[in-house]
Amino acid sequence: MPAYPATVSPMPFISSVVIHCRDPYLMAPFWSLVTGLPPVEGDRVALAERSLADGESVLLRHPGAGPDVWIAQARELLPVGRIHLDVVADAAERAAIVAAGATLVREQEDLSVYTDPEGNEFCLLHERH
Repeated sequence: MPAYPATVSPMPFISSVVIHCRDPYLMAPFWSLVTGLPPVEGDRVALAERSLADGESVLLRHPGAGPDVWIAQARELLPVGRIHLDVVADAAERAAIVAAGATLVREQEDLSVYTDPEGNEFCLLHERH
C-alpha cells in the first residue's frame, strides 16, 4: 500500500474538473443535471443560442463555493483522460506531487500539465481561476 502524506495546511485543493467532449450542447446540460451546477450566465446564453465558438468551453459553477466543472470542446478525444482534475497548488505542493510520481508534460502561463504514475493528465494551477 502507498504511504499517504501527512496533511499539511494549507494543502492543494480541487479547483475544477474538466470533461472533454465533442458536443458541448449535449454534454453541458447533461453534466449540469448530474452535478447540480448551472452554466455561468454567458455560457447559459451561448448554449441556448447555440453560439459557442469552435473550441470554446462551458463553465458550470455553483454560486457559492466548490469545484467548477468545465465542459471542454475537443476536436479529437484521447482514448483515456477525457476527464481530468485541475488542482490549485503552490510551488512546495507541486514539488511534493512530483516527488510522489507526477511527470511534467508542459508549462503554460498560469498552470502546468502533469501525468500521474499511470499516465493520466491533470493540471496544477498556480492560483484559483
